[in-house]
Amino acid sequence: MISVQSWLERLREWDEAGFYLINRTLRNPFFDLLMPFVTNKWNFVIPVAALLGYILLCRPNRDRLIALSAIAVILLADETSQLLKDLFERTRPFHPLRDLTRPVSFSFPSNHASNMFALAVFLSYNYSRSGLLCFPAAALVGYSRVYVGSHYPFDVLGGAVWGILIGLVGVVVVRQLMRMTGVVYTSPSGDKKNHPASGSETFQ
Repeated sequence: MISVQSWLERLREWDEAGFYLINRTLRNPFFDLLMPFVTNKWNFVIPVAALLGYILLCRPNRDRLIALSAIAVILLADETSQLLKDLFERTRPFHPLRDLTRPVSFSFPSNHASNMFALAVFLSYNYSRSGLLCFPAAALVGYSRVYVGSHYPFDVLGGAVWGILIGLVGVVVVRQLMRMTGVVYTSPSGDKKNHPASGSETFQ
């Protein structure tokens, strides 16, 4: 019977093998340009800020509530992932494998993966068609974290699982908020369910 220690050692070997496969064997000129751009969150600040401004200024209250809640979901995923990093204290691939001159930085779970998958779950539940874009985008960001050498594959997988859980928590909380505020909730199938409104206006 294989011991727990043996299983952990085997998982570590698979993780490092996956890292080398993505980070070195599968490298190509196109991904060398694409992945550093995808993995840098600051490249998306302006379009995301513009979209948020449009929603807050021009969209119905339901969309505003979802947009603000999405920000809260991302912040929750990011902060809790950082707590898990400090708990597990797993160093990033570049520390033991590539560059011993860099300071120690923890990598499990991946914040990028947690944030993106939390957002993907939350948005796809509130806007069913958005999942066609959100989940591939989240997977691409997760892949980019391994490609640029910042995470092992299991860091990304752990971040994805944690993000999915946080996204589901966000879904439950926002549904309750919609009931409390009288917002019309639109299910993933597109069916609208009316809840008692607190005022004369019903938001869509």
